Amino acid sequence: MSTSSGVHRDPTRPQPLRVEARAEAPRVVLVLVGDLTFGTAPSLEEHVREVAEAAGPDLPADLVIDVAALDFCDSAGLAALIGLQRRAARRGGTVTLAGASGTLRRVLRVTGAEILFTLRPADPASGVGTEGQVG
Repeated sequence: MSTSSGVHRDPTRPQPLRVEARAEAPRVVLVLVGDLTFGTAPSLEEHVREVAEAAGPDLPADLVIDVAALDFCDSAGLAALIGLQRRAARRGGTVTLAGASGTLRRVLRVTGAEILFTLRPADPASGVGTEGQVG
């Protein structure tokens, strides 16, 4: 299987999830690299908690999740993304998925979850949605 960066990997071996988070007023940006699965979803949730605690009451309501380098997302990973969307909605915010692959877009469409998110292509000018992409 080829990853978003064109590197071949063994599809039978789960890849760890790397999460980078940064606050860029008026939003929080999360960059996901690897697999978002039952085993790695708690790591995503922990990173979001850390960002929320660090920002305190100044936490922006809007969240951009750069999924360009997300290689795989199972049902638990999708549930984690939906949980983030619900949390943002309670605060009056939105969740944007930037750089979603065709596979992730199909999963969102088939499950009906695509209506919960704003989907946008990668934005090379800002660097959002371009993590792990070549060119």
